[in-house]
Amino acid sequence: MLLLGAGAAALAAGGHDDAAVVVGGGPSAGVGSTGPGRTDSGKGLVVDVGGAVLRPGVYHLTTGARVGDAIAAAGGYGPRVDVARAGEQLNLAAVLEDGQHIQVPSRDADTTGAGGGGAGPGPSAGSGGESGTVVDLNHATEAELEALPGIGPATAAKIIASRAGTRFAAVQDLRDRKLVGQKTFDGLKDLVTVR
Repeated sequence: MLLLGAGAAALAAGGHDDAAVVVGGGPSAGVGSTGPGRTDSGKGLVVDVGGAVLRPGVYHLTTGARVGDAIAAAGGYGPRVDVARAGEQLNLAAVLEDGQHIQVPSRDADTTGAGGGGAGPGPSAGSGGESGTVVDLNHATEAELEALPGIGPATAAKIIASRAGTRFAAVQDLRDRKLVGQKTFDGLKDLVTVR
């Protein structure tokens, strides 16, 4: 896995320091005994870490902790992390604020920026993605196809091979040619076009 430097190597290994205490983790975990937005001692901060990390959840970190500390507390990057977008959208050295949401980009996630996430200043920093960007199935590069939700290298290669034989006449061709399943199609049909 390609990493984003020494800081990312520590995140991928899941270790950093003892700056974090889990308040709640996992998809169905609650906020824990401290309650939403509060800490046991009244000092420190609570952040929500989601996306492509090993243990998404709500974490209690010490005041002055950085975005990299929050990701490390969540177990580091997960196997579906979009390393390129993580490098563009996340500032691992940024100081966290209480109540902030950190969204680590996934190769399966919506790339339009509609879902928010990111790690800039403020409690709910946006991802900075370009809204309204539509990918042309007949001209998209492999990287552009892989940036779509649910499209990995194998599916991108199948799409490119399919259009080499016959250009796409409609977005529905993705389903008609059995290149993607219905769930994947539903997630990306509004993000693609044919020209």
